Formats: sequence, structure tokens, C-alpha cells
Amino acid sequence: FIVMLPLTITSFQYFQRIMGKRWLILHRSVYAVGILAIIHYLWLIKADILEPLIYAFVLMVLLGDRVYWIMKKRSSRRE
Repeated sequence: FIVMLPLTITSFQYFQRIMGKRWLILHRSVYAVGILAIIHYLWLIKADILEPLIYAFVLMVLLGDRVYWIMKKRSSRRE
């Protein structure tokens, strides 16, 4: 929650203008936060790891989709 709070506060356009490129760096950190949250949950649950693995799979699909669209966008620029 504490790690996500700065992301929430700086979501407004006012903060985006003030922070400039630092805003983008901060908001890209959400990917690392998601991965670290899954790892933390795996450490927390010792016996039944099915639920953390489901969350890890969902995160992997979402991040994979993000990578796909970034690659597609870059390849369309080159043409």
C-alpha cells in the first residue's frame, strides 16, 4: 500500500507536469511493485501456493500484453 500511494497521488495531470520525466519513471515502477508483491505473497504462504501462482499468471499475462503492444508500436514506427 505504501509503495502504491505515491503512484496514486501523482496520477493527476498537475503532478505529471511538475515531475516531467520523473513521473514516467515513478509510474513504470508499478511493474516492479507487482512482481515484488507476488514474491512477497509466495513467501507469506508456505503450504498452498496455488493462489499466488494464479496471481503470478495473471500478472504475467498483463505484463506480456504490455510488452506486445510496446513492440507492436515500435515496429509500426519503423515502417
